[in-house]
Amino acid sequence: MGYLSFREKTAAWFANIQYHSSDGPLPAEVVADPDFGLMSRHGSRHFAAANRLARKFYDRAELSRKSERAVEENAKASILQRQLADEKTGIASRIKRATKAAVRTFAIKFQGKIDRAKEKIRTLGGNPKKKLVQLAQVEANIEFARILREAPDSFDAEVARTEAWLPNVAGGDVEFDSLFAGLDSDLVISPISFDSSGTARDNVSLETLATDVGVRTFDGSMTNEFGVNDDDEYVDIED
Repeated sequence: MGYLSFREKTAAWFANIQYHSSDGPLPAEVVADPDFGLMSRHGSRHFAAANRLARKFYDRAELSRKSERAVEENAKASILQRQLADEKTGIASRIKRATKAAVRTFAIKFQGKIDRAKEKIRTLGGNPKKKLVQLAQVEANIEFARILREAPDSFDAEVARTEAWLPNVAGGDVEFDSLFAGLDSDLVISPISFDSSGTARDNVSLETLATDVGVRTFDGSMTNEFGVNDDDEYVDIED
């Protein structure tokens, strides 16, 4: 066996006492050491030194155990941090899907309303529009004729002819046509993209998106424990 230091020999001796509950036999390395006699003469001071050495070894072992526990706690903390990050990512993804679903629902519902309004305007752009304009012209003529009733009897005949003409009026009005065309143009909306990832619209609030497609108020709940509706494919908007 290689050369042992004084401290190592002392530790071996103390270990023998600790684990065998006796004072011997002493390790050969301890007995053969030139300093063995000197250690014996020191008596109780030697055992005090051995106790201090044993205490130091115990403290080192305790420090090692604490270090291992710290490593385990750090590993647990890292796992919890990763789980929290994954949870936040999942919530953000669900909010984004819900927002896109809301925009899609708004667009579909209000595009349908716009299409119905345009159809009604197209209907009004035919005979109803012409009759409306011509009615104003006929009524003006009738009023003018009635003002002149006190004139010769020929004006009575003019009133009768104008009133008879009322159901069969014909004509048009340029100003009405212009107003109709402008209203029809205003009802055209641009297509809405449901895949807005990577654009400036990602940070726009849901209320702003709703306003952009013509929503002023809407009724419905989209919340769960995370503030997001599990059924993110439907938004209740009253027609």
